[in-house]
Amino acid sequence: MDTQRKQILAYSALIGGFDLLNSAYEFYYVKVFLNFYHIEESWFQFSQILFLLWNAINDPLFAYCSDNKNFKILRTRRAMILYSAPFFCLSFLVPWFQWSTNPVIVGIHLIFALCLWDTLYTFVGLAGCCLFTEISKDPNIRITITRTAQVAALFGSISVMLLEHASNGLQNFQAFQVTTVFIALLSWCLMYYCGKNCHTQYDLQQMQDENKEADDVCHEKTEGESYWKQTWQIVSDTNFLSFVITNFCQQFHRTFLFNFLAIFCDHLVSSDEISQSTRSTFYGIVPFAAKILVISTAPILQYIPYQKVIRANFIWKICGGVVMYFFIGNHHPWMLILFFFLDGCFANGTFSLFNLPLSDIVDDNMSKYNRKHPISSMVFGTNALFVKPAISLSPMLAVAILNRYGYSYIQHSKNSPVRPTGSNPSPDQLKDLKDAMFFLVCWYPIVLGTIQLISWSFFRITNRIEKNH
Repeated sequence: MDTQRKQILAYSALIGGFDLLNSAYEFYYVKVFLNFYHIEESWFQFSQILFLLWNAINDPLFAYCSDNKNFKILRTRRAMILYSAPFFCLSFLVPWFQWSTNPVIVGIHLIFALCLWDTLYTFVGLAGCCLFTEISKDPNIRITITRTAQVAALFGSISVMLLEHASNGLQNFQAFQVTTVFIALLSWCLMYYCGKNCHTQYDLQQMQDENKEADDVCHEKTEGESYWKQTWQIVSDTNFLSFVITNFCQQFHRTFLFNFLAIFCDHLVSSDEISQSTRSTFYGIVPFAAKILVISTAPILQYIPYQKVIRANFIWKICGGVVMYFFIGNHHPWMLILFFFLDGCFANGTFSLFNLPLSDIVDDNMSKYNRKHPISSMVFGTNALFVKPAISLSPMLAVAILNRYGYSYIQHSKNSPVRPTGSNPSPDQLKDLKDAMFFLVCWYPIVLGTIQLISWSFFRITNRIEKNH
């Protein structure tokens, strides 16, 4: 029991450190490059396309290597985290220090920042997902891990609030930069602890055998199969396809909320109605509240299957968007803030549960093909191959729509030290932009929630807790 508690604690340290970086990165990088570096739309879209392509290559590549190779750094999940954590923390810092004001250099800066970040994000994140699956196959323990990890993620989610208040909503950019360095160091300490202490049940089995016979046995099955054979076994599974479509839409929605929450609030909610300090607190509370939601409701998952809990979120998305767009409108700032809060809270909270169905897919694959060792990395990596393009496509679509309504022009006019006569945006331009933003805010959850509700109905793995009851 002591060993298991140590495993859960170490895994939770990883989640805390990971969320410190990820929350801040997703929340700020689009705003920093759009509003401060004034990246041109063509470069922004080009960088997202390259980012998408790199995503398609590195996830399955790292996944297959992780499950099938014997390099020292890939041999255990904790070793992957231990050796890559310092570089992951460094990659987090790259976007916040401008290289040049030249438009080409700004574009190259974003391309480099995104690709480096995603490489290390994949390496560390993939190891963390596999740790979750391989620490235990007991569904009750997995729920306990989920709840404990969310306590750590609660700590990790403070990074946005720290940065908001330290920089006064990015008005003091130097203070923002100093705070990002502090966050990176703190995150590395937490991930270092995980890399030293988080042994899976398979790691412990190998450690007990001095000749590593167990390692040979564990890899005997997977090493005899090609990458393409394993991939086909995964993607031909109806449960996996159902989950991937659902997860893609969830990631698309979350990325939209993370990247554009501050931008939309700044335009849709007047500073006369809600002060900057209140906004900064709100931006920090949204990811914080999502963790509280998971922590407080996790015990329910021992009695109600997670499938039903996840489905309830999709129903909320559709109903919430419809009510906000057709019945409330965009002239009630506090109702809009409440909608942002609930939408972000439920979207992130539900996403935190997605390791449960994905781990069940891993277990089902192991049983179906009579494996002695789960191909966790391959399942998680193949999932990422289809899902992570949403991280690029979501901001690409939103930026393209916003710029059609003059967002780029309005930002340049607002930040230009010299404004020629007649250069200020007209009231009609501002109104059109606000209407477009409000349309996106409401219709993203309606459309995505509908797709998810349909796709999730094809997920057929029966929750083992439901069986026991």
